[in-house]
Amino acid sequence: MVGPRGSASADAQAPDHNGWSAGSSVTWWALIAATAVGIALRAIFVGDQSIGYEEVFTAAVVHHATLAGVWHAIKSTEITPPLYYLVTWLWVKLAASHAVVVLRGTSLAAGSVTVPVAYLATRRFVGGRVALAVAWLCAVSPVLVEYSIYARSYALFVLVGALSVWALGAVIEQPSSWRRWALWALAATACAWTHYFAGYLLVGEVVVLVVKLPAARRQLSLCMAAFVVATVPLWSVFLAQNGVSNRPFIAAQSLTGRLEGVVRQLAMGTNVPNKWLEGAGILLAVGAVLLAVAQTRRRPSTLVLGAVALAGAGLPIVAAVTGVDDHLLPRNVLGIWICVAPLGAYGLTRLRSIPLALYSVLCIVTIVLVQTNWRYQASTDWQGASARVEQRAAGEPVAVMPGTEQNVASYYLHRAPLAAPVRTSDLWVMVEPARGPHERALTPIANPPLAQLWGTGFRAVGEIDYRGFRLIHLHAATPTLVTPVPADNGPATAPLASVLSP
Repeated sequence: MVGPRGSASADAQAPDHNGWSAGSSVTWWALIAATAVGIALRAIFVGDQSIGYEEVFTAAVVHHATLAGVWHAIKSTEITPPLYYLVTWLWVKLAASHAVVVLRGTSLAAGSVTVPVAYLATRRFVGGRVALAVAWLCAVSPVLVEYSIYARSYALFVLVGALSVWALGAVIEQPSSWRRWALWALAATACAWTHYFAGYLLVGEVVVLVVKLPAARRQLSLCMAAFVVATVPLWSVFLAQNGVSNRPFIAAQSLTGRLEGVVRQLAMGTNVPNKWLEGAGILLAVGAVLLAVAQTRRRPSTLVLGAVALAGAGLPIVAAVTGVDDHLLPRNVLGIWICVAPLGAYGLTRLRSIPLALYSVLCIVTIVLVQTNWRYQASTDWQGASARVEQRAAGEPVAVMPGTEQNVASYYLHRAPLAAPVRTSDLWVMVEPARGPHERALTPIANPPLAQLWGTGFRAVGEIDYRGFRLIHLHAATPTLVTPVPADNGPATAPLASVLSP
């Protein structure tokens, strides 16, 4: 472990029980096994779900032919820094494919690599045995698996956060090494280029360095200067992205619900099919963390991880509660996972690791149940629904409900949004299933307001039900005017429906 003065403590140098020392073959084989399980749980499901609402924006960004086009698209359509999109753009070009599996390749690789990195990042703080448990928790974490098969920046965010914690431990262990300081500055820069909320994590790390290494002010100052220079290009991106906001989406969710969601998602993922399954997992995870916190005085090195986690989650929570800057979403604080997991691992490895085995079973069962049942998946099956509409709606416009999903339907139907009103006798309406406020499963929309949106001239003459989608065929006796966005369509920020061209 990292000792209070920055040197390696005797506990870290001595082998753990059962031979879990940092360099033992047992340790490395166990780490390889955990990594293999982590890769398998991610790779098996990476192509199962349709591309989602946010992933369409990723697909559009990386579809540009040049880096200049990618950079402009990031500034005009995204609300996160550019590193994930630049890496994904390069990967897509190298693979010469825009398939969904390829599009999610960056997240898949980042999520898989995080397993061994989690061990390396935490072993200086908690020892080899608990660090192995952290790697295993990384492999089977429902929330980390979910974002490892999602074409957004969150899996990379967790990875660079883990790398920064690894570099932090290395610096504390040997503060005289300029190489280690340079590695920390590089990891901090990668964090800033990946996710804005990484800034909170870095605040915690800087505070730790100031407190633990007061004699290293020169090294820290030079690293921070280099960090500032390396992040200068981000200012133009950040300022341009101020016009692109997800505040309406955030405001629609109660702050209490979002705070609860931080605990629920870190422990068991975003949408556990069964409340008893979720409750048991949360009870084990939270109990383990509380046990570790209660015994922190015995393991002073965990104070470092606790301080970084407190900054990474506490500062955005305070900003949200005070109304200073409310961008709090559970996934935006995923960077603290690498700091919280060692506390949980410490508690779960008590009692001969029986709690760890039980919690792991709950996590794996949750992953399998979610990823093999469309009712609980993060994305609805737009690909399958679009395939069933495509041939039947040849030459006819297709309406999408809700209208916010227009880009997803357009992606699979290869149609552009309707640019001007058209007259048609036939209209297909794709009604996406939804979850109620307190529901876990996707369910079909019972009474979509078809007459309200397109008038009484249209009547339903056929319907296909597919994985919660209602694919409704409307027919009018005489050609009727259909507009790109129906007039009685609710708030402009959340249209009830949008129409794609024939």
